[in-house]
Amino acid sequence: MTFAISGGQTAAFAVAAFCTLVLPVVLLIVLLALKKVRLAPLALGFVSFFVSQLVLRIPLLQLLTAAGALDAIAGNTLVYAVVVGGLSAGLFEETARLAGAAILKNNRAWKDMVSFGLGHGLCEVMLLTGMTHVNNLLLCAALSDPAGPLAVLLAGVDSATLELVAGQLAAATPGLVALGLLERVSAVLFHLFATSLVFTAVIRRQPLWYFAAVAAHTFFNALAVLLAGFGILTMELVLLAAGLAMGAYVLAQRRRWPG
Repeated sequence: MTFAISGGQTAAFAVAAFCTLVLPVVLLIVLLALKKVRLAPLALGFVSFFVSQLVLRIPLLQLLTAAGALDAIAGNTLVYAVVVGGLSAGLFEETARLAGAAILKNNRAWKDMVSFGLGHGLCEVMLLTGMTHVNNLLLCAALSDPAGPLAVLLAGVDSATLELVAGQLAAATPGLVALGLLERVSAVLFHLFATSLVFTAVIRRQPLWYFAAVAAHTFFNALAVLLAGFGILTMELVLLAAGLAMGAYVLAQRRRWPG
């Protein structure tokens, strides 16, 4: 069975994959070459996201879902968004940031904080968003040419599932893909903001800043779900405005940052 995948959609996935996999690497290489970021906190930021999300949180949520432990709140969009999408992410990621800031005893200058935040945020962009677009590209190629070299990806998949996958790919119009890239900008800006709060908690030895980061993470993630009812464009513009405000806060902290 062959499915018609438009060239525009395939091109959108290709551009998105480039923007979320190649561009972040180029950006970090340039920033490192210009000495705008430092390697140690940058790398630790990558590790903090990978461990907190891909090693701990996501597998744990999958286990809880399989065991039916989340069934009680699964039907309530607001509660599920706040508890699972927001609070759980905040607890895991901000605690990982807290551990990273504690490890970086001699690297807590403003540049180190920004390096850590970029590492954390861009790791999410590359491993989750970037690899998703690569997967979409491969599926587009396989569905368009079932006899081609990528046919192995669809081996054993029934026609109903193939139609479902093709429909999901078709729903991801170039415009929606572009808005998804805009959301990643907002997310990276948020990660810089949250990192500044957690580093402040460690530097000043004031735990309330850590809890503020968890609360902000919960609110930011839940807000995306709540705004979805007003349309994707509205949601992305509001999140971008919030992200820009948080980015401005981080820049404003530079003059007052210790070290």
